[in-house]
Parts: sequence; C-alpha cells; structure tokens
Amino acid sequence: MRYLIALTLALTQVYLIHGWCTTAGGIGEYSKKCPTSVDFEACFARCQCYDANDNPTHERDALCLMDTCYCVFDACPYGRLKTSPICCTKITGGASITCDNYCDNYPEEC
Repeated sequence: MRYLIALTLALTQVYLIHGWCTTAGGIGEYSKKCPTSVDFEACFARCQCYDANDNPTHERDALCLMDTCYCVFDACPYGRLKTSPICCTKITGGASITCDNYCDNYPEEC
C-alpha cells in the first residue's frame, strides 16, 4: 500500500511538469544547437563580436532560429557565443516556462 501511494505521488508530480528550460553549452563556438533529447526551441544567447584580427569589438544578441543560436551574421561577422543558449521545451499551457515567458520568470538572466 505504501508503494502504491508513493508511486501515485511520483506520477502526479511528473504529470504536473509542463515545460522547462536548460542551457545548451557552447560558449566560444560560432553556433550551438539545443539538446535533442526533448523537442527544445532555442530562445536566446549573447555573442561577442570580433574584427578580422580577432580583437573584441562589441556584443550582440544571437540569432536564434528553431533549435539553434548563431553568432555569425551581418552585424557580427566574426562572432562567438559569450553565453550558453537558453533552450526551452515547446510545450505550452498552464504554468509552462517557454521562450515567450522565460524573461518574465527569470529577469536577472535576461
């Protein structure tokens, strides 16, 4: 009976999980794809831009499309990730944390 109660409580907790976010790693790389273990969406990251001689020039927000954040684009032709991309599940509803509301829940990281 004890085990049945414990199992029921554990399954209830798993059912209540709607969505979550994680980091993808990749600091210093030109781009980084979110983990493929779950259907993640790349939310945001920060890039350090460099000139042709590898001198830091400025910072920009990464270009995050679908499940990858990129640091090489027109405004930052020699960019590398300064922060690890934040990747969130695409699940919506309830109290889910997604790319759309991540900064509402964690403003200190945005």
